[in-house]
Amino acid sequence: MAYLTLSGIEVRCSASKGLVQKPTQLGPRVRTFRGWAQSGTRARVYTWAAGTPPIPMADAQALRRLLDGDGHSWDFRSAPTNAFTSSKGAMAGLNGEPQAGTSIAGRWGYGAMRLAPGEQVEWSVGTRLNSTVGFWVRTEHVGPDWTHVVARIQPDVLYVNGSAVGIVDDMEGAVGLFIRLSEGQFGVSADATVTVSDLVYLPYTVPESWVPQWAAASAPFGPLPYHRAAGIGIPGPFQVLGQALDAQPVEYDEDGARVQGQYLDFELWQQPEDT
Repeated sequence: MAYLTLSGIEVRCSASKGLVQKPTQLGPRVRTFRGWAQSGTRARVYTWAAGTPPIPMADAQALRRLLDGDGHSWDFRSAPTNAFTSSKGAMAGLNGEPQAGTSIAGRWGYGAMRLAPGEQVEWSVGTRLNSTVGFWVRTEHVGPDWTHVVARIQPDVLYVNGSAVGIVDDMEGAVGLFIRLSEGQFGVSADATVTVSDLVYLPYTVPESWVPQWAAASAPFGPLPYHRAAGIGIPGPFQVLGQALDAQPVEYDEDGARVQGQYLDFELWQQPEDT
């Protein structure tokens, strides 16, 4: 089992900067004028601080954005009137009569979105071409089992259940769904009846090594900007808000080649368990 994962993605920590757990008391702990100790603490939450080993520059920048919770996610678990709204409040434009909500069973027991042929949903999320889209899907193309799909828009690679199967334009034929990124808009449309769960838009290109980990994750991705932190390094799992901190440059040898990389420090802030 990994030492630390965020939404199923392994985050390596250096031996010298493992996860340091720092408590925060929710409520006062004080002394009276006579010196008696009194506690109004109702609960504790924790912050974990750590640092990575040397990692390549591109991977370090992707990890920084993962930690900071960049992007949007959709669990489609709210009432039908706002089930299309992203985790960060991006509202949807609908073409046709797409359905979403908890009445449609999702991959993780929450809600899902269902599109009929020709229907489309679009969000204004400031898209960029060097981005990544991931989701779970059920269609007549892939059968009744949930199938995980990831599109790395640049370098134009489509993955199904963690394995590369072609280019992004192959998605429509492979799963019956098409994604569009243009003019700051992120859209999905269908040429078959499709059910979509745990939809994620990330405004950066994820490292290829993340894709099979994402497909093998045992919980949803997000809800962004939050992550599910798990692993043997913390007494979790917990929902956390990450924060990437200082990064130090480093040059090191990898397979006989000189690599420019970084050490990256970060923190994870636990959310109260009743959220």
